[in-house]
Amino acid sequence: MNAPESPHASGWYLTSVASFMIPAGIQMVMLPYLLAIELQQPAARFGLTQMMGQLPMLLFLLFGGLLADRVDPRRLLVGLHAAAAIMPVALATLLWQGALSEPALVLYALAWGLVTAFALPTRDGLLRRVAGHNVQRMVTLAIGMQFGGQMAGQALGGRAAHWGSISILLAQAALVALGIVAVARLPGGRPARPPAGEPGRRSLWRELGGGLAVIFADAPMRAAFLIALGTGVFFSGVLIVIIPLAIRDLFAGDAQDIAFGFIAFGIGTLLTIVTLTRLGGLTYPIRALAQSMVLGCAALAPMLVALPKWAFYLCVLVWGVGGGIAMVTSRTVLQERAPATHQSRVMALQTLATMGSSPVSALICGFAVSLLGARWALLVPIVGVATVTLGTLATHSIWWQRSESGHDGRVAHPES
Repeated sequence: MNAPESPHASGWYLTSVASFMIPAGIQMVMLPYLLAIELQQPAARFGLTQMMGQLPMLLFLLFGGLLADRVDPRRLLVGLHAAAAIMPVALATLLWQGALSEPALVLYALAWGLVTAFALPTRDGLLRRVAGHNVQRMVTLAIGMQFGGQMAGQALGGRAAHWGSISILLAQAALVALGIVAVARLPGGRPARPPAGEPGRRSLWRELGGGLAVIFADAPMRAAFLIALGTGVFFSGVLIVIIPLAIRDLFAGDAQDIAFGFIAFGIGTLLTIVTLTRLGGLTYPIRALAQSMVLGCAALAPMLVALPKWAFYLCVLVWGVGGGIAMVTSRTVLQERAPATHQSRVMALQTLATMGSSPVSALICGFAVSLLGARWALLVPIVGVATVTLGTLATHSIWWQRSESGHDGRVAHPES
């Protein structure tokens, strides 16, 4: 049975999220800054280095979830924060000695991606221990802290030209190291063991596939996962490919205009977080997830015609509102319904479905822009998301599925 929520544990959990996401936001800015500005890396190698930084997430995320389901996640997360703190210090040392090189930055990108692949599912596996009966509320707050922290880190990383790269890297190291203090105050102990009668140890691939089997054995989790996967495959590329190209091609925009596009999406997501926190959660999260897909498609549809720039940004903001609802509801369903023995693996799969599908989505949207132009390319993700959502609703009787956290965020039927 879930224990009641501890306000102190919840605060430390959210602090631990911020202590990793602010440095992650710094890393998102510092890596391309060091590559493109400090080393003047050619475009071809720049893209390859950025891709190398994404590979560990794709390759090791499920392993991270499996490990977090087998060991004390608090101790594992402490070690990951310690490892993450060493990397920017090493990079700052190389900069100070004038010895920064492309191989060093590639190694840094790979190492940070590897730590992230293990840290995300490990922290997700701790959420229900901290949330107690208030799972939906904690999911909402954690996503808000994630986005807010990342944006703060990006703003801090953007000051590298004024404050110096070494100062920013040392700040990054200090912030992630401070997270050790927060993580050390979270509930510890080994995860729950498999029920009696189930094999304790199976092959590695069966262990990794256990999370997927759990998801597809439960209709609400399966529906939430499929819609989240459709969102990742079709909508991720809109943010990272179509919107920047549309700003460039339709409005002759520059880097600042593209940044405004990302900020508009982030503001929409944060508005959702604030609203859901004040409302106390959603009673029917899967229904809200499907409705958020409708809202997302409706927000993108006006961009198919000529719009003034302010209206374009408004559409992106509304699309961000729908994205925030989708993130909260899909993660809530999986957090509530996943058994404790598979918690981290299930959440690793959810992260893989949304974040891991970004390269595929970028490829789809890139081809769509080349064939249809930046405006009409939006038809591809709109039709794709609508098809996945309607297909899932047609094959799953989950419209009336209630949240186990109830409208006020408290679990109505705690698991025993």
